[in-house]
Amino acid sequence: MSRVAVPGANSVFVNAPFDKSYEPLFITLVGALVFLGQEPHCVLEVRERGDGRLARIFELMRACRISIHDLSRVGTPARFNMPFELGLACALKLGAPASYEVVVLDARSYKLDRTLSDYKGRDPLIHNGTCEGMLACLLDTFASNTPEGVKEFRIATRALRKSVQLVKQSMRVNSLFRPALFRMVVAAASNIAIERGFIKPYPAG
Repeated sequence: MSRVAVPGANSVFVNAPFDKSYEPLFITLVGALVFLGQEPHCVLEVRERGDGRLARIFELMRACRISIHDLSRVGTPARFNMPFELGLACALKLGAPASYEVVVLDARSYKLDRTLSDYKGRDPLIHNGTCEGMLACLLDTFASNTPEGVKEFRIATRALRKSVQLVKQSMRVNSLFRPALFRMVVAAASNIAIERGFIKPYPAG
């Protein structure tokens, strides 16, 4: 079976909504992960090649150390892919409780109790549907070595969102959720992170 690229030790699988209104949150989520020294991955990297797309998604999730699932769009109309992928992550967590982590995000408190009662007892991180809230959730989850991290990351994610918007305009595309644009967001976030001293430059070679 053709394999996806093997992620590194800091790899994070991102399971998030793919709709236009979520784009600023998605850019903030991906950018902040990069600023915090993580390596974001998502389903946009997985193409169907005749060997089963689900198996390839599971392979990518299993190769990551953490998976983040934003269930803020789960409701009416129902979107089953997102809780389904959370179920896969929970299976990985049950199989390796010490080495795999699952982080759940939502826009409102207690909504998950109604939409996914089997997950009750585990508190999601609440971002309130804002970029500021998303950044706060990630800083609660990952350690930052950046002094004044909140302020610095807020400025950096704002610059990243502006950069991505300009690229979308130049490419004349309406949706951010394309494989090429996902790679571009990660690359742009990496450049910003290096320029601002959040992470060290990658070794040449």
